[in-house]
Amino acid sequence: MCKSKKHREIYDKDRLYAFLRYSVDAFIKASYQKIVFLNTDRIPRDAAVIFTPNHCDALMDPLLVLAANRDRKVFIARADIFKKPMLRKLLTFFKMIPINRIRDGIRSVTAVEQTIRVSIEVLENNVGICILPEGTHRPMHSLLPIGKGIARIACGAYDALGDNHPIYIVPVGVEYGDYYRFRSTAMANIGDPFNVSEFISSQRKEGMSERDIMEAIRQQVKERIQELIVYIDDDEQYEAVWELAKLHSGEICKCRVKERFDANREIISRIKQLRERDPKKASALLGKADKLRKRRLKSKVSINAIHHKHPLLAAILGTLALLPGIPLFLLMAAVSLPIWAVSEILCTLFKDRAFHNSVRMVVFWVGWSLLYLIEVVLLFCFAPWKWALATAIILMPVPFFVYDFFEFVRVLASLWRIVFNRKLRNDYKEIKNELKNI
Repeated sequence: MCKSKKHREIYDKDRLYAFLRYSVDAFIKASYQKIVFLNTDRIPRDAAVIFTPNHCDALMDPLLVLAANRDRKVFIARADIFKKPMLRKLLTFFKMIPINRIRDGIRSVTAVEQTIRVSIEVLENNVGICILPEGTHRPMHSLLPIGKGIARIACGAYDALGDNHPIYIVPVGVEYGDYYRFRSTAMANIGDPFNVSEFISSQRKEGMSERDIMEAIRQQVKERIQELIVYIDDDEQYEAVWELAKLHSGEICKCRVKERFDANREIISRIKQLRERDPKKASALLGKADKLRKRRLKSKVSINAIHHKHPLLAAILGTLALLPGIPLFLLMAAVSLPIWAVSEILCTLFKDRAFHNSVRMVVFWVGWSLLYLIEVVLLFCFAPWKWALATAIILMPVPFFVYDFFEFVRVLASLWRIVFNRKLRNDYKEIKNELKNI
C-alpha cells in the first residue's frame, strides 16, 4: 500500500505530539494515587496490534492504554464528537479517528469503510490501533455486547496484509478503585496477544463463513477481556455481589491494587459457585447484602469505614491529624483555585458522572500546566532563585493534594457516622462472618 504522501498521516511521527505526550502521561499517572500496569511485556513489538480495552470510565480507559508504554497508538472514537471543525482538528492531532455506527444511517456505512481503510494503513505501518469494542462506556464490572467494528477491522486488515504481516488483538482489562472519585487507583491488565491472522486463516480453510468468523472474533474478544477484569454477571443481584466483594477485599490497603483485584475475583467466583450449588442460601445472603448496602448509602457511610476494628480511635486520630493540615489546605486550595474550581463547575455540565474524572484530568493537564508556568515565572522574577526553586517544587502537586484532602475529610466524616451507627456496624460484621463460610 505504497503511495506518495502529500500531507502528514495520522500514524506519522509528530514532534509536538511526542513532546506533549510526556506531560499527558505524567498527568494520567498523577490522576491516581496508585496506577498499575500489568504484563506490558505481552505487547508484541514491531507488529500490527489492535488494543481492545473494556470501557467503563469514559476517556480514562484509552488514556490508560496510551500510558501503558511509549509506543505510538491511534484511537478510534465515536464520530459524533468530531462534528465541530475545530474539535475535529484537535482530535485528529491527538491521533483519533472517527467511526460511525451502521444504525446512524446509510451515509455512515461509507464513513465506516473509510475508518477501516485508515485503520488498515495504520496497522500496516506497525502503529497500534485502540478500539473500545463495547462502543459506549458503562461504569460497571461487566461487559456490554462487543460491536462489529473490531471484527471488521481485523478481517479487513488480514485481507490487505496477508499472512506475512500478522495482526494481533491485545485485550486490556481496566480496573478502578472508584469510577467517580478523582485520585483513586487504577490498573491496566494486558492480556495474551490473540493472533487473529492465524485464526482467520485456519477458520477459512475449515470453510467457516465470513459472518461466523467475525462473530467468533467478537466472542474471543469478550472472553479474553472478561478474564482480565473483575467480572460480575449483569443481573438483578449485581449490586449485592459487588457489595460483598468490597466487604471481602476492603481490609486490603487500597494501594495494593493487584491484591484487591485478586481478592475481588476470588470472592465473586465463590459467590457464583454458591448460587449454582445452593440458590436458596445464596439468595438469602445477597438479599441481606442489598438491604445493608441501601442502609449504608442512606447513612452516607463508606464501605471502607466498615472495616475499622476501632472506628472511634481512628476517627479521633484522623480529626487530630486534620486540624493542623487545614491552614496548609487553605493555602494550597487558594493557589490552585482557578483549576479545581473550574473542573468542578465543568463537571456539573455532565450528568453522566463517568465523564467527571476525564474532565478533571483534561482541565488539570491544560489549566494547571499554564497556571503553574505563570506562577513559576513570577516566583523567579520576584524571589531569590533558591526560594523560587523550592517553592516551584512544592507547588507542583498542589491541586492533587487538594483532592486528597477532600477525600480525607469524606472518609473521616464516614468514620464518625459509623461510630454512632453501631447497629449497621454489627450487621456488617455478621454478614462478613457469613461470607467467610461460603
